[in-house]
Amino acid sequence: MVGSLNYAQELSAIVLDSLNKNPIPFASIYFKSGIGVVSNQEGEFRLQYDNESKQDSVFISCMGYETLGIKLEKILDSIFYLNPKAIALKSVILSNKEVDVNQLIKLVKEDIPDKYELGFTRKKLFFRETGLSELKTLNVKIKKSSIDEFNQSFWDSTLQKLPRKNEWYQEFAGTLYGDFEKETQKLEIEKALDLEDKNNSAIFENIEKVFDTILKENIKTNSYFKVRSGIIGGKVEAEDFSSSLKDNDTMSREEKDKKKKESLHSLRKIASTNFLDDIFEEEKINLSVIKKSSKYNYKLIDFTYFNDTPVYVIEFNPDGNSDFAGKIYVDADKKALIRLEYKNIQNVRDFSMFGISFVLDLQELIIQFKKLSSGKYSLEYFELTTGFDGGFERPLVIIEKNKLVKGRNKQNQLKMDLNVKNRQYQKLQLVVFETVPISKEDFEAYKEIPSVIPVNLTEYDPNFWEDYSIIEPNKAIKAFKVIE
Repeated sequence: MVGSLNYAQELSAIVLDSLNKNPIPFASIYFKSGIGVVSNQEGEFRLQYDNESKQDSVFISCMGYETLGIKLEKILDSIFYLNPKAIALKSVILSNKEVDVNQLIKLVKEDIPDKYELGFTRKKLFFRETGLSELKTLNVKIKKSSIDEFNQSFWDSTLQKLPRKNEWYQEFAGTLYGDFEKETQKLEIEKALDLEDKNNSAIFENIEKVFDTILKENIKTNSYFKVRSGIIGGKVEAEDFSSSLKDNDTMSREEKDKKKKESLHSLRKIASTNFLDDIFEEEKINLSVIKKSSKYNYKLIDFTYFNDTPVYVIEFNPDGNSDFAGKIYVDADKKALIRLEYKNIQNVRDFSMFGISFVLDLQELIIQFKKLSSGKYSLEYFELTTGFDGGFERPLVIIEKNKLVKGRNKQNQLKMDLNVKNRQYQKLQLVVFETVPISKEDFEAYKEIPSVIPVNLTEYDPNFWEDYSIIEPNKAIKAFKVIE
């Protein structure tokens, strides 16, 4: 379907396998310029274009399929079929020459600056975070409280109000300036969306205000708190408990908006750049399944093409106690990694001690690169999915102390048994539509100015991202709606 917009037009469609009619995920859809998008896991995509691009051709390519090219003006359907690419026997290198897969992995690690664009670039991107948090257990048993309001009834009533399940989708479109070092990144956010149940946030804010009121009425100025759980302890100044609420109470609307902009910018910059060090470090590949190749067994399982690029498909499994299994796709000519996909086959982390537990039992990664006009590769798509269980089942003691009060140093005390168990799921997706090399001077000249407040919605709006190329939302996002 080609839709007409105010100053742009949109191609919204799905990519299917021509033989089995199954959706083709992570297909690249692009113009001759290299600007493009990636299909989602359901094969759907959305590509924006202007009037100048009407005479251009759209290309759709995916590993193992013939590349489809069609004039934009001739597109009449919203379904594109890709044909599996037949490989002539004479092209199958494996049949005539034994490939040393371990030597191949070694070559993948070499000459990284010649294979990848590691310098300063301007990247047009779209980022999405999908999250789900579920409280499995939340119990508090009061052993002693010198503040009457903090009795067992108060805690039982408060905990009943807390939402046990919360899901959210956070998105932004913008431009990232920098190289592949996490420290040299500057982000410009153009538009942002928070799709979540704000009623849950309001509940937490209201409970926080109740706590703040009780504390103000019972604790003394210049107090500090000793927080102890068994042998684990620490000191917290009393003002830290309520400083954020005091700030919000006294801030003007302009100050609150400024704070929101800065918070969004900071959090989204961290989320969208944290993975950079995991890909390259000091002009070397830093991905553990390649960097620590001695811990994995590699097997060459296929030979295919991506566009006209011959590609080795390598399967890997742990040699010993490593965590991941998956596939590596290697440019057979340049010996460059162009795609990596893996998932864990055992718990990545499993910690339990003194009632504190953390089990990271889900970690899946997809990284895909695209070739620029320079012949070098640059990041096209990144997806990281994680899931973990966390638990805290320990006694907790909070003691208010004040050195300025005459008499006894201890003012108030709260003793409890705390049992919390939580399950959290998170998926981060980033697609880069356009990568343009820039000079270091251009990078240094750009000034980061947080200027966007996210739009809060409680229901998916298919028109929100009009005029933007994005990762097409899946069915779960499209169906999201907060029930009042």
